[in-house]
Amino acid sequence: MTKRHLPRLSILLAGVLLLTLAACARQPGSTADVPRHVSQGHRISVAPFTQPLHPGQLIVGQIPEPQGRIPHDALVALDRELREVLITGTNRQYTFIPRQNLPADLTNAHSTGQPGALPRWVAYGRQHGAQYLLIPQVLDWHEREGSSAGVTQSAHVRVEFFLVNVAGGELGPRSIFEEKQVGLTENLLTVGEFFKRKGAWVSAQELAVDGMKKAVKDLGL
Repeated sequence: MTKRHLPRLSILLAGVLLLTLAACARQPGSTADVPRHVSQGHRISVAPFTQPLHPGQLIVGQIPEPQGRIPHDALVALDRELREVLITGTNRQYTFIPRQNLPADLTNAHSTGQPGALPRWVAYGRQHGAQYLLIPQVLDWHEREGSSAGVTQSAHVRVEFFLVNVAGGELGPRSIFEEKQVGLTENLLTVGEFFKRKGAWVSAQELAVDGMKKAVKDLGL
C-alpha cells in the first residue's frame, strides 16, 4: 500500500470505530435496561396493597424471615397514600380497584406452593377490565417504637411494586424499596435522608411513601 493511501485508511478506520462506539452506546447492557414503560395514553388500574404471607402468594422473590406483619388498617392507609402520590405526582389516568374486590386466594394465609401468583393477578386484572395493573405489596413491616424525637426501635419496611401487562399476561418492570432508618452517627451515608427528614425518626408509613415515590420513577409512571 502506498503512503498516500494511509491517511484515507486512517480516516476510514476512525469512522468505523466511531460508528461502533455509537452503536454500543445505544445498545442496552441487558434486557433490564430496555424501556418497558407504559405510554401516557394508557390508563393503569391500581390494586389495593396486600401482604403475601406464604410463597404461593408471591409474584417473585421470597418471604422475609422473620416477617413483620402489617395491620389491616395500615394497609388501608397505604392505599390512600398511594392514590395521593399517583394523582399528584404523575400525569396519568388511574382506576383504583376497591379493596373489597380482592380475591381470597391472594390474601388468605396458606402454606404450600412456590412463587407463582402472577396468573391469579392477571385473572384479577381481566375481571376488572384492566389493560395494565399496578400491584403494590408489603413484604416486611416493622413500626417505629418511640416518637419522632427518639426511638427504641426504628421503622423498617420493604415494599414492592409490580406493573403487569394484563392483556398479554406478562410481568413488566418491578420497583423495590427497603429501608430501616438509622441514626446519623450510625451511618454517615444517610446524611441526605437525615436532613430531608429534618432529623426526625419517621414512621413505617412515611418510609412506605418514600417507596411509592421511588416506584413512580422506577416504573416510569
